[in-house]
Amino acid sequence: MKYKALFLDVDGTTVVHGVDNLPSPRVTEAIHKCKDKGISVCLATSRTLRVTHKIIEHLDLSGYCVLSSGTQIYDPVKKKIIIEKKLPDDAIATILAVAKKYKQECKIFDGKKEIAAEKIHSTEVVVGIYFPQLKFSIFEKIHKELSSVSSISLHRMPAWDKRFECLDVISKDASKLHGISEVAELLKIHTHEMIGVGDGYNDFPLLMACGLKIAMGNGVPELKAIADFIAPSVEDDGIATVIEKFILHE
Repeated sequence: MKYKALFLDVDGTTVVHGVDNLPSPRVTEAIHKCKDKGISVCLATSRTLRVTHKIIEHLDLSGYCVLSSGTQIYDPVKKKIIIEKKLPDDAIATILAVAKKYKQECKIFDGKKEIAAEKIHSTEVVVGIYFPQLKFSIFEKIHKELSSVSSISLHRMPAWDKRFECLDVISKDASKLHGISEVAELLKIHTHEMIGVGDGYNDFPLLMACGLKIAMGNGVPELKAIADFIAPSVEDDGIATVIEKFILHE
């Protein structure tokens, strides 16, 4: 099979989980070889552009990147966001009320920066609302309450502090699946021509959008269960193995 695009999650997949980490030398070299073969290498991450930009520049990517859990698509060549999906106005008050009920910090993402929820004004754009640090028991309660809001989608992720979970709340029309589908249209390619690689719960949409589904060795069991191939862990440069096996040696 000749693949035309490779979609990579970032934390726990392309880099070891951590805001300042870059891909290893082996992974970097493999991605450059992948690009040399004319493959579009695209990131698909819950990260914002601000905390993804260093990796995009390090890898010298030209493939469209799905950012902020699918609410934005970034063109690294034009260096601009070309698609953005906002959180429905009617859901914002509900989400903030649930945060207040459980006395949990949440942050507003306006498409460029994060704003403390208490500082948000009615005139400001809201692309997503983010709970950065939830104990698992609280996570379950908030997730259950917000699941009844039909205009939003919920994305579970590990927090920077591994003792906690975090929750990204965005439009129901925004996910990694939605974003990757839009990128596929821009690239004029089909699902079976795409490889998706991830490790976490929020990577289910990423894998489901792609013809070849790959989970990292350090990935959650539920993601591995739907994968076509289990790559070595991020610490063992699993992305390089994927590229060598399915692209360079095809």
